[in-house]
Amino acid sequence: MRKMNSKVQFATKVAISLTLAYLIPFALGWPQASTAATTVMLIASIGSQRESLAKGTLRILGTVVGALIGLLLVGLFAQDRLLYMLSVSVVISFIFYFRNAYQKDPTLLMLTGVMTLMMSNGGDAEGAFLYGIDRAHMTVFGVIIYTLVGTYLFPSKTEQNLQHLLKEVLNTQSQLFRAITASLMMPQQSQPQCKVDNSESLSPLEENENVAETIDELVEKLFTAQTAFEQHYSLVSKECSDVSAYLSEWQLTLHFTQKVSQLLITTSHAHFQQVDSQSFIVDCDGFVSDIECLFEQCQRQLLSDNHDPEYRWQENKVVIDEVALDKAAHLTRGSVLTLGYVLNRLHGHLSKLAETLSCIDSITKTVSFSETPSPPRDSFLWWDAENFKTAIKVFVSYWVASLIWILFNPPGGYSFVIFSTIFVSLLSFLPVHPKAMAFLFSFGFLFAVPAYIFILPQLELGLELAVFLFTYTFVGFYVFKGPITIFFMLGMFVLGIDNVMNYHFGVLLLVITLFYLVVLMLVFAHYFPFSSKAEHLFLVVRHRLFHHLHKLVLIIQSPQSVHLDKLSMALHLKTANVSAKKLKLWAGKVDVNYFSNNSQPALEHYARQCDILVSHVNTFVAAHSNLQNNPLITKLRDDYTDTVIPTILHLFRTGKGDLQTASYFEEAQQQFLNVELEIEHFFQQLNLEQYSRRDIVAFYIFLNLKRNLYQSLVKVKEASEHIDLDNLKMHRF
Repeated sequence: MRKMNSKVQFATKVAISLTLAYLIPFALGWPQASTAATTVMLIASIGSQRESLAKGTLRILGTVVGALIGLLLVGLFAQDRLLYMLSVSVVISFIFYFRNAYQKDPTLLMLTGVMTLMMSNGGDAEGAFLYGIDRAHMTVFGVIIYTLVGTYLFPSKTEQNLQHLLKEVLNTQSQLFRAITASLMMPQQSQPQCKVDNSESLSPLEENENVAETIDELVEKLFTAQTAFEQHYSLVSKECSDVSAYLSEWQLTLHFTQKVSQLLITTSHAHFQQVDSQSFIVDCDGFVSDIECLFEQCQRQLLSDNHDPEYRWQENKVVIDEVALDKAAHLTRGSVLTLGYVLNRLHGHLSKLAETLSCIDSITKTVSFSETPSPPRDSFLWWDAENFKTAIKVFVSYWVASLIWILFNPPGGYSFVIFSTIFVSLLSFLPVHPKAMAFLFSFGFLFAVPAYIFILPQLELGLELAVFLFTYTFVGFYVFKGPITIFFMLGMFVLGIDNVMNYHFGVLLLVITLFYLVVLMLVFAHYFPFSSKAEHLFLVVRHRLFHHLHKLVLIIQSPQSVHLDKLSMALHLKTANVSAKKLKLWAGKVDVNYFSNNSQPALEHYARQCDILVSHVNTFVAAHSNLQNNPLITKLRDDYTDTVIPTILHLFRTGKGDLQTASYFEEAQQQFLNVELEIEHFFQQLNLEQYSRRDIVAFYIFLNLKRNLYQSLVKVKEASEHIDLDNLKMHRF
């Protein structure tokens, strides 16, 4: 029998969990079975596809904490509805801020916020405690059911899955390395001796463009593979005994794959001098072949049948033709030394990675080198603007929905306030348009209403109800993915399935009206108090990106450092990296049908160039800590102040007119052409015998990093010529 794919397995797990969440309470006579089913639906829609007992325990803890907070607020303000509502609105705003800032399981704090909201039955103090206890009890029951089914049904082979993701990373890294070396070798490749039909041959420009497209595709593929590996590792590293038993080796594996990916991604868009930098490296082809062999060695270490338990890392460095290099121009020296540095680092990282992989699952072997792994990713993403805005949206939406409830008493009463607030918090700044929400709601009701009229009244046995619940849920989670599944699944919850069914079409219409009112609240929150339109967020994130890059560069180039510089640099760099990812997300979601001067490929290309720019900034910042005490670089900063890069970033940030930006780029290009003379003048003033060989090499690497940064800005400028930012500022509903 063919193995079921992950999508079928996940849909089956959720369908069984939700079916049991209904049937078991029905069999035991427990009230509010729909609360347990709703909990299963929310967790499955928001959380990951992998479950564990540890994760389920934390969710139960979050549920209990939310219930205690909710009951405490009910007890303190049971006699004063407005004070209760004020306290709840403030508390849930903070909870949902932390929920969005938390980078691991998003359902943990979601359940805390949901339980805080659900503890009140609309201001009725009588029976409020028992009502809250019933809600908390059924929510915990839903968490337990989903955790047990998700953990023990189709259990995942954690270590094998992690090794599979690692193999995908290594394969993509190897392909990208070959593409990069091919692009570097292309200028020096001799023309073929035989004659070729010109109609079938590619011009050098076309050939370079094809290679660039291949590299861009591989960079995107590597980023996806590396992210998947890191996310899976963070989920299983402390939960899986097979992984935790060799935790230090897996930490080093993650560390080296990150370093190799960063080097390859940055080098893939590095701008080496077109004078065959590799020709200054003795036997460059042989060194490149050694690195390719190391990629193969790493992949062999993952296979038990080709495992080499005796492998140890070996240090190997490129040999540079010093005589030829001394006669070369300064920028050429920077390119050659940077290329040599990259090759040395790749060889060292891959060799150590191969030894680390050979130590996994080994009882006696340990790594022979000393290496400090990269610090783990922060659990919280602090100071993110969209997280703050979401908290404010939750607060405003709660009060708007509450005013509607108090003044107009819509169907569902206080449930309208609860559902509106929960969905606003979950769907804030997600790339889902309100039109899509309304369509999915209607699509779910299109299935639910006929089922309410023709199917449910005919069901007599529990098994028949189980088949109906399983089928509806399976279809929902198989066809749809992520939070949008909620909209389809709500069609089932309007049916009011209970032990004792009372069929009344008028009641069904009232419940449907309730959820359409919730959709209207989502439309309101989409535009107020902060717009979630894709084009608006694209412009906002773009401005934020260049603002933080500008501040970051100014701090790096400042001759005098202060104590807060390190914290400021970390904040600006983190925000720039997050903004670059958001820019790529929203560039693909802009509806260009409303903006005739823009196209989807142009926006995505612009966002991709901005992401490449941030990669160069990451490399430059990483090198800054090692180069900031270099005496040659310190002397250069004292004598020359770089105004080009900060000014370009400032122009991008302020969004100055194209003519002003273009004129400055012409001036900057002229300054760049004079760099060679300025460097020569700089060295003539120095006695190089006073500086070590290492300081001189580091100086040239610093020059090349700055040059890559400038060239990346040029690419961003070229990409910006194909988009119209003013056109994106046009107002539309």
